[in-house]
Amino acid sequence: MTVTQSSVQDVEEAGSRPTAQVLVERAAALRPVLRAQQDDAEEVGHYGRNVHEALVAADLYRILTPKRYGGLEYDLTTYARVVIEISRGDPSTGWCYSLGHNHNLTTASHWSAEAQDEVFDQPGGYFRSSHSVAGASRAVRVDGGFRVTGTSPYQSGVPYSTHSTINAIVEGSADENGAPEMIAAIIPREQVRVLDDWGGDRVLGLRGSGSNTVVVDDVLVPEHRTSRFDWMNHDYDHSPGTELHGNPLYLGPVAGFFHMALASPLVGAARAALDEYERIITTRTTPFPPFMPRSEDPLHQADLGMAMTMTDAAEAIVLRVADMYMEHCTDAVERGVPFTMKKDARLYGMSQRAAEMASDAVGILFRSAGSSAAMAGHPMQRYYRDVAMARGHASSQYAWTAMKLAQIHFGLRKSPY
Repeated sequence: MTVTQSSVQDVEEAGSRPTAQVLVERAAALRPVLRAQQDDAEEVGHYGRNVHEALVAADLYRILTPKRYGGLEYDLTTYARVVIEISRGDPSTGWCYSLGHNHNLTTASHWSAEAQDEVFDQPGGYFRSSHSVAGASRAVRVDGGFRVTGTSPYQSGVPYSTHSTINAIVEGSADENGAPEMIAAIIPREQVRVLDDWGGDRVLGLRGSGSNTVVVDDVLVPEHRTSRFDWMNHDYDHSPGTELHGNPLYLGPVAGFFHMALASPLVGAARAALDEYERIITTRTTPFPPFMPRSEDPLHQADLGMAMTMTDAAEAIVLRVADMYMEHCTDAVERGVPFTMKKDARLYGMSQRAAEMASDAVGILFRSAGSSAAMAGHPMQRYYRDVAMARGHASSQYAWTAMKLAQIHFGLRKSPY
């Protein structure tokens, strides 16, 4: 059986909707292939075409896509479990996959039916839009839309995207608080330039995450393909997505969801590091007498046990965040209980704690694995670099964010950003 064929095709009849468990099993079945291509993915900056085709064949690009457009429309818990399994095979690939596919949910939540009917109309139902809030793009209002120009770095997942979503400040416009108005504009891939500025030695870690820079040169974006980017500055009880799709999944709060999508690859990285550490301590002896398998050494056992419990706890938090997100969405849409910014901020904080714990677990294993694990090309070194790179992300500035979350709690701040 080739990599582009699902290893669980016998579980279901062709054309039927795979169960959530089948999707997770398909992601796990890719692990040997993902690990075999880690070096190549780091060098070129993203996972290879064979992995992309395997993800397509396994239906893993359709998890969050609405059924209206041929998607599976599964819950976030299923999605998080899939991301963790892919990231256990290769954290960079998991990050690239997650940060591309999760925008299927935000697109289905925040854009009009006209826009969604247009952008989701792709061959085989395949849609994927990278999105970064970084950069300095500007938008000039013209008849029928905006002309957008600028540079948007860190567009993770862009190598296999059909579109890029660009945040831009609208010139000469302000919101009700006097702040510059910002929009998110969905632009087809053929209308932007993707710079070859990721992978290799350009960055410390997550080298295969496809976090390239996207450049937009005076592109006309129709009004209907833009959304006001105030997604974290208000409470929710309905959205264009809930009205169009009839599913609370598409309500649209993003702080907790987005950071859950960042934490999930790090949990996968911790699982990958546990796999590698167990291989090391069951195949190598202690360096000093009394010589014994490292797996029988109490110090190595303690490091393994600590990292195991931290990883298990981090995964449990991520999955609980996914469950709580759906509970809040359902409460808002079906029972009229708003999904508030405070609730979203608390989910954001929980996701941060999960990411921190998973990253710290990798650190324990890296320090305990021995100096050979720090050599170039060693899997443990790669996993350590990956979590170190993630620790530089804005979402990983834990003390800074904790202060803002407390301010939200006391009503002194509107958004965690």
